[in-house]
Amino acid sequence: MTKLKMITIVSTSAILAVLSVVAVAGPSSNSPFASKKKKAWETTPPAPQAPAPAWAQGNDQYAQPGTAPVPDYYNVPQTQPYQAPSGGGSYQYPSSNYQPKPNDPNARYVTGGGTSQMAPVYPPTPNTYQNQPVLRGASNGGYGAQGPAKPTYQEKFGWGNVQTDFSGAAKLGFAATDRPGSGWGTEAVFDVDVRGEMSAITEGGLEYGAGLRARAQRDRFRRGFGGRVGDCPVTNPACASAVVGVDTRPVKGHTGQFYTAGAADATDTQVSLEGAYLFLRSSYGDFVVGRDDGAAYLFSLGAPSLVAVGASNSKVDYTGLDSVKTYNDASGFATKLAYTSPRLLGDTVGVGVQVGLSYAPNSKACGVDYCVEDNGVGIADVFAPKIEDVFELGLSLDRKFDNGLSAEFTTTYARGSEKTGNVVFEDLSSWGAGLELKYNDFVFGTSYLKSNNGFAGNGDYTAYDIGLTWQPSNWGYSASYGHATDDIAQLSSDQGVLAVSYDFGKFRLGSGIQYIDRKTPVNTLGGIVSQSDKATAIFIEGGVKF
Repeated sequence: MTKLKMITIVSTSAILAVLSVVAVAGPSSNSPFASKKKKAWETTPPAPQAPAPAWAQGNDQYAQPGTAPVPDYYNVPQTQPYQAPSGGGSYQYPSSNYQPKPNDPNARYVTGGGTSQMAPVYPPTPNTYQNQPVLRGASNGGYGAQGPAKPTYQEKFGWGNVQTDFSGAAKLGFAATDRPGSGWGTEAVFDVDVRGEMSAITEGGLEYGAGLRARAQRDRFRRGFGGRVGDCPVTNPACASAVVGVDTRPVKGHTGQFYTAGAADATDTQVSLEGAYLFLRSSYGDFVVGRDDGAAYLFSLGAPSLVAVGASNSKVDYTGLDSVKTYNDASGFATKLAYTSPRLLGDTVGVGVQVGLSYAPNSKACGVDYCVEDNGVGIADVFAPKIEDVFELGLSLDRKFDNGLSAEFTTTYARGSEKTGNVVFEDLSSWGAGLELKYNDFVFGTSYLKSNNGFAGNGDYTAYDIGLTWQPSNWGYSASYGHATDDIAQLSSDQGVLAVSYDFGKFRLGSGIQYIDRKTPVNTLGGIVSQSDKATAIFIEGGVKF
């Protein structure tokens, strides 16, 4: 390396460090370490409102106006084994023979004129109970001799209990990068992801409302995941293509989104509305309708990372060569109907079980990390399968052991119908699995994804990853590795990330190295050969999760 290059890299790193600290300290900075939104099964539904007391529901016979109900007693037998005191009177009913209900140990009884006929007497209190029937329909401080008031529609539908929730994460990072064909340079990225919800809780404990999610990002080497790689023209039989009418056009798969001919689709900065939905949450599960994530995506796991970039599923990419994802995003944030069950069976069989289901009429949506649109009509426009009627399934199993180890296993499946009718495509089928182990300050994770890419021939997209984080204090350490292949694009990629982070308050600073070695096809006079593209990024990033 020349002296000039060395001076440039050292100077750049110093500048990046200063800029990163300034960015994080400012009020608009946010965390490049915040992962995707919290998994559905990790959220806790609101506790249902307590029901009216049993006596107010007509289960007891007597009540004290404005106070608690009179307890209900067992039937008193006709034969009294003890003689009443001389002249009659009252006494504590003998516990050895007859007991009031367990919740009323102070019950007293009187004899009827020295006979064995008995009737309850209510225990003395500051407000002595009165022997009067409960009448329904009116109100006396909520409950009383007239019973509870009939709830208003505002109370029934929770309009007096409206809640708002605003959450998200923002990330800012700088890197010195060594990219193929351009040498060392500098790169800056940012990602802002915010979600807002407004909801009401009904008298019966149901929560319902609406939500919006928006993202903004600068990641100039890609638009969504995928993009153009290598150079494999449609005129070469060894390159993937489709005959559309009288034209032969380049193709790309639904999951990988990589292609080898045609115009590049990378953009500098993107802003997208990635969520607009209605929801209903209850003890029976969560229902969502609108633009939001599908069940397969929500139940996907990946290698853990304490920084924005990892060996897979990264929200940003300093090098532009990132090619590994194990999240099963078959429908992205396209409009859908989704259901997520509560976690079941944990107390009875020792393993928590949760399932998710979703249906999307089509997979069209274009945002920051996911972009599926209608095919263009130009001869050079890339042709992709048109996937509709997407059904997704997610399953999660988890258990926490006595020694502190917790384990979670998930599996996902998605299927969609291909509607172009072109012979090179077929119905989409993708499935994934993931495992995450937590013990003390360590988190280990690994995951796998396989998809036929919606391609009828040899066009699968396959990816897997493995990672470990350790955060014993404010300091944290990450290491991860990922691998992916896309048979349509003849792509193979290996990538890894090593990073260290530090938390203070709501903020986090991180620094590390991202390395990628990717092989893609290149057209030469001798035919198609595999070319190795290598990239390195030394990065500093910071931000906050809110």
